Amino acid sequence: MNKRLIIDINSIIPFLLSGRVTGIGRTTFQLITELSKLNDVLPFTIILFSQNMRGVSGGKMDSPFDSKHFYLPHRESINKFFAFVPLKEIFLNYDFMHVPHNFEYVFQPDKTLFTLHDALFMKISEKSFDHLKMRKEVPKLMHKCKGIITCSQASKKDIVETMSLAPDKIDVIYWGIDHFVFHPIEDKAKVAWLVIDNFNINSPYFLSVSCSSERKNTDKLVLSYIQLLKNSPLNDLVLIWPDPPDFVKLMVQKSGLGNRVHFLANLSDEQLVLLYNGATALFFPSSYEGFGLPVLEAMACGTPVVTCRNSSLPEVGGEAALYMDDPNPENILNYLERFENNEFDRNSISLKGIKQASKFDWTKTAGEYINVYKKYLEFEN
Repeated sequence: MNKRLIIDINSIIPFLLSGRVTGIGRTTFQLITELSKLNDVLPFTIILFSQNMRGVSGGKMDSPFDSKHFYLPHRESINKFFAFVPLKEIFLNYDFMHVPHNFEYVFQPDKTLFTLHDALFMKISEKSFDHLKMRKEVPKLMHKCKGIITCSQASKKDIVETMSLAPDKIDVIYWGIDHFVFHPIEDKAKVAWLVIDNFNINSPYFLSVSCSSERKNTDKLVLSYIQLLKNSPLNDLVLIWPDPPDFVKLMVQKSGLGNRVHFLANLSDEQLVLLYNGATALFFPSSYEGFGLPVLEAMACGTPVVTCRNSSLPEVGGEAALYMDDPNPENILNYLERFENNEFDRNSISLKGIKQASKFDWTKTAGEYINVYKKYLEFEN
């Protein structure tokens, strides 16, 4: 009889409900999609676990895997019971569980594999996240669990150092990219027309994919671009930023040229690919990343990338990205000006980026996950 592997897909539920998804949810969705293609050759049975009052489960995914669902709110007050009462163990009857979203309350951590995407909460305090709770709870759980996967060598190093964990407990598996979705579009005239038609942007533009986390430094990018506006630049600034803070919107308004800055949200992958392909460059001035998916997506589309030489970003960008040592407004402005003045060979950078992105593939990622699953399932024999 096949061993039973439970994969917790609660990070995907927002996407199944509304189409919105975080980076963790996005990578979990892609992992399940790729594992689904390999179902016929898997030496174990995968079951997708979800928990919410709406009844939204793995059954909504185009997947051959069975799904199990708890009709309970997915809230901390409820989930804490799972650390003391073996409800999942009794009702799901699993041999091993994979939690791909950093943290979850579990009764048997010694039968659990976690994907811990980074150690951000151990190194940086951000207002938008409950990092104090994470610092208290996550290290204890990581010591108790059977194994950990993380998505970069930089994240592994940080996890080991900040949580005093043995390095051999952690497997590094890079995230992949769907090259059928994220790819260069050769007809640039068509791209320009579609960008106008979809977004009413009729100028060249710099692009940023961000959120309101302080470490993303997108406010510094906006400040630098406002300085660039004094020289009447050719490029607009397009920010894929669902909920920019009021002080950023006020900063743009006071510049008097707010029509040059575009805030976009709730884009499909097709629209995102279109924007990558049309951009002069992607600016990703983050101070810390466990991986940095926008860097990889942009390079796969042939878009030059400006990012920072910290955390995992050099692992993803390789020799293809352009790096700042410090994402301060002066350095960002310098790169904005250099692209404005055509100081870079964009075609050469584009080709390097496409080559670098080709190293990251979801089939490879899924295969490496399967090997880790097999290691721990065999351990349970």
